[in-house]
Amino acid sequence: MKEYSEEILGEYQCGFRPQRGTADQIFVARQTLEKCYAHDIDLHLLFIDFKIVFDSIHQKKLLESLVSFRIPKKIERPVKMTLEGAQAKVLVDGKISAPFTIDKGVRQGDGLSATLFNLTLHKALKNLEKKNTILNRLTQICGYADDILVTARSLPALEALCIELSKEAGTVGLVVSSDKTKCMKFSACPS
Repeated sequence: MKEYSEEILGEYQCGFRPQRGTADQIFVARQTLEKCYAHDIDLHLLFIDFKIVFDSIHQKKLLESLVSFRIPKKIERPVKMTLEGAQAKVLVDGKISAPFTIDKGVRQGDGLSATLFNLTLHKALKNLEKKNTILNRLTQICGYADDILVTARSLPALEALCIELSKEAGTVGLVVSSDKTKCMKFSACPS
C-alpha cells in the first residue's frame, strides 16, 4: 500500500512518508517567506488544524479513494475487510455496553492508518494542489499529515482556498478546527 501511495500522493504532503518530514515543509515555508520578502510580496498564511482526524474519516470515502486511485484489489480487499462491519463494546463502571458499529475513522496504531489517512486527504485536496510556486500563482499548500499550511498572495485568495479546502475536506469527514486554525500576514514593508 505504501509503495502505491508514494506514486499517488502530491508533493505538498510530507507526513508519514519516507525521506520526508517536517523539516522539508519548514524549509519550503522559510524559502517562500524569503522569496516573497526579496520580491516585496505580501503573503497570507493559514495554519489549518482538523478536529479528531483519525476518528472522523468516513470509511466509505476512504474505500472510494482506494478504488479511484486504482489500488489493486488484492490490497484493497483486506483493508475493506478490516473496516467494514467492525464493532466495538465499551466498558463503563464494570458494565459492558451493547455492541455498536464503527463506520468512521481508521485504527489508530495500525501501521496503515497514516497511509490510509494521507490517501483519503489527498483525494479531497488533489484538485486544490497546483504546480509551480507562490511567486507565479496565488496560492500554495504544504502538508504534514493533517497539519496543513496554506499560503496566498492576497487575503481574498486565501479565503477562497480555505472555503474550498474546508468543503472538500468535509466530503471525507474532516472538519476544520476554528479554535486551532491560525492566520498570519507576512509583509516586507511594515504598514
